[in-house]
Amino acid sequence: MSLKSTIALDAMGGDFGPSEIVPAALFALKKHTALHLILVGKEDLVLDELKKHKANEHERIKVVHAPEVVEMHESPSQALRTKKESSMRIAIELVRDGEAAACVSAGNTGALMATSRFVLKMLPGMDRPAICTTLPGKNGHTHVLDLGANVDSSSEQLFQFAIMGAELASAVEGKKSNDSTVQCRRRRDQGQ
Repeated sequence: MSLKSTIALDAMGGDFGPSEIVPAALFALKKHTALHLILVGKEDLVLDELKKHKANEHERIKVVHAPEVVEMHESPSQALRTKKESSMRIAIELVRDGEAAACVSAGNTGALMATSRFVLKMLPGMDRPAICTTLPGKNGHTHVLDLGANVDSSSEQLFQFAIMGAELASAVEGKKSNDSTVQCRRRRDQGQ
């Protein structure tokens, strides 16, 4: 598997787990021929669902067993403390360990953020992670970070979200950061 095109997918995430995640994964594999997936979850349930779709021996799918599931109602701190073998955590650890380039989960968002922050850590100078989405616009699209997940963000944290957004646009789309972003970073680093 090519690391660049390998995604760890929490197969137990969401309201219906493998019965929704596996068909979605197979659809993604049809659309993106360079994509490889590591489906993380209760192995017997994931394999049963793959068999239903005649994909139990798909050459671009690997199944990794995870005996625990983070439920949608669980608090992020509870999931972080007690679900060390959850499909969500193991999928994130695959990124940390270099076996996958990214992790995707349709599960408990708070638990995903808390576990990601604990397992992957934060970049230097960044206080909080931020959820991002892309919104279509008249002249292309816009990346929007945080989306209200943090209701008490300081001005410094909002600035950090802007830097993360600029870096995302640069990495994903090849857009260079504009001069004002670079100048803002320099001023911040110089304590102005």
